[in-house]
Amino acid sequence: MVRSGRRYGSAALFALGLAACSAAFTSGAAAQPADAIHVGVRYEPHSDPARRRTDLENMRRLRFTVVALGGDSAAPTRDLTAIDRLLAGDAKGTAAVPAAELGLVPVSAGVTPEHVREGAWTHLAYGKRAVIFDDWQALQQNEGALAEAAAFAESLARNPALYAPLRRVEAAGTRAFTIEGGQNTVEAHWLESDDALMLIAVNHAAEPREVTLTFNLAVPEAIWQNMLTGGAVNFVAGPNGPIYQRRFAARDVLVLMIRKRLK
Repeated sequence: MVRSGRRYGSAALFALGLAACSAAFTSGAAAQPADAIHVGVRYEPHSDPARRRTDLENMRRLRFTVVALGGDSAAPTRDLTAIDRLLAGDAKGTAAVPAAELGLVPVSAGVTPEHVREGAWTHLAYGKRAVIFDDWQALQQNEGALAEAAAFAESLARNPALYAPLRRVEAAGTRAFTIEGGQNTVEAHWLESDDALMLIAVNHAAEPREVTLTFNLAVPEAIWQNMLTGGAVNFVAGPNGPIYQRRFAARDVLVLMIRKRLK
């Protein structure tokens, strides 16, 4: 998204005191693994230092970890700055993140919460290492969108050790599955680490969809955790592998996880 010269200017002034000296955040968010998935907002800093601090404190309270200061979304990298570092007056919390690893969720005064949730989890399903909501000002004008963005940040912040090592894997071989129904509007992807296997499925339609997912025999059937509700989910044994049937609401998101040691 191209910003005017005036908007670039204020972000540049704010960034004068920041140094890009680290490829990973080893910041005040010390509880997070070094390769954590960061969630934040694009931020046009307020000229009033007190208002700027209030903005940053509110972002941190909502569990956002980074800010993106202006810039061109088409650039090959984006500078993300750790909020804790900014609040501590530390200039060493900036990292250049490749655009291919960053997911941008557009926000406007009229965007629905469902679109925000759909966009954020889709980026994570595709293996993005940072998700940025664009932008803070628009979120302030849209209570529902802000709540969904904060809920996404909270989901990842509750268990950073789970999410940080996850990487996208192809739905092939022992991870192969099929999707029946959905009218080509439902997609699903695997994220995997040494410890856990996660399935993220998203309905991109504005209408409900009835879907049947059939997995490879190597995929475990029981004790999957729904990461958005906290409930337990069991797949049903089928002749060709475990089966899971679900009615997706419009713009619905499903996030299931199983620990590998429980196979």
